[in-house]
Amino acid sequence: MEPPTIRLALQIAGQGRLEGHPPGNVDGARFEGRFVIYSMMGPKGQLFGEDVSLFDAECVARYGRGPQSAHFVAVRSGFALEGFTTGDASMEGHTIGRSSARTRLRIYYDAKPDGSRRFGERGSFLAGTLVATYQAEEFFQIDPRAGVFDTRVSYTILESAPFTHAGETVDFARIAPQLAELSHGHNPEPDPEPEPIPAEEPFTDRGPGVFAERFVVGGAILAAG
Repeated sequence: MEPPTIRLALQIAGQGRLEGHPPGNVDGARFEGRFVIYSMMGPKGQLFGEDVSLFDAECVARYGRGPQSAHFVAVRSGFALEGFTTGDASMEGHTIGRSSARTRLRIYYDAKPDGSRRFGERGSFLAGTLVATYQAEEFFQIDPRAGVFDTRVSYTILESAPFTHAGETVDFARIAPQLAELSHGHNPEPDPEPEPIPAEEPFTDRGPGVFAERFVVGGAILAAG
């Protein structure tokens, strides 16, 4: 039996926001990751052609390369369902956690970015055309001694809309109905400009709150088959 091939590989990098929570207790803490997708590779190479950048050339020339000039961004919103620690009274452990299955990943296509998108401005990451929505369940491992964390996420497509970029038409439901993410980041730090948590799914039944912490994170989202 031949091993599965990678049908799609998305390379992502960005920042996250996290609700404040008691030390060692992540249960119920709401979070949101905001990502730039800077590569989309299929079994035959880059989906949109060799050396085709996923950043808008005119926007890069004016504003630089980053979220402000990206054609593809993603937002993952959810809350931690439960957590525990592997430590005890004699040894510092890792904090382990699992997110609610109400977590969602949304992928947006921006045919003509205008340079205004910023990680700290949530609305700017929701601009563009919504091309895919996935149900997500995240599993994370926080290492307080090293100051880093690792996360694994399982995705199942809920909705998609075909889109065309650089002459190639893509439908995520067809090429990637299920995905798995492997990412790595720095542990959260206080956000100098805390954000109100929006009154929308999946945050609505937990009352008012604030994204009080921020962190950097990046990795790969893969579909095998």
